[in-house]
Amino acid sequence: MKKSHFIIIVVFLVVITAVNFFILLSKQEDGSCACSNAANKGCYVSSMISLDENQKQLYDGIKSKYRNRAILVADSLHLRQERLMRSLMRNESDTNKIAQIEKDIVSCQKELLHLSVEQYYEIKAILNPSQIPVLDSLFAQIFICRPTCNHRSEDGGTHPHLN
Repeated sequence: MKKSHFIIIVVFLVVITAVNFFILLSKQEDGSCACSNAANKGCYVSSMISLDENQKQLYDGIKSKYRNRAILVADSLHLRQERLMRSLMRNESDTNKIAQIEKDIVSCQKELLHLSVEQYYEIKAILNPSQIPVLDSLFAQIFICRPTCNHRSEDGGTHPHLN
């Protein structure tokens, strides 16, 4: 497998994970945030980080801002991926056209990753120092290899090793 294809696949997996995180944060139940269990009436992230009321309002604004931007980029990514697949299925031999579509896809993936990083910094800015390790842990699940990439035998890649 070419190194460029491998890089594209890795970036694609990171972006899909980031999009899933945005979806997790954006799901709404009864006009409130997505809940981690039925008994809990608060947002998963809000409850995990133990946000106070002011922080919850700030977080909701940040979440909404990035969710809206991510949806637009994810839609563009999906359209470009469909265009690539149609070109491949037609056995197009125009390598320049295929390469341009690949670049467009990578650009969307890069933008989604950038949005995730920006969101991390904005959320971190509203937190107390004691809350930051929990945020780091949540975002590590997005940015660091998950169990599907089982290269660490001691925990199967489920716990990020940041040290």
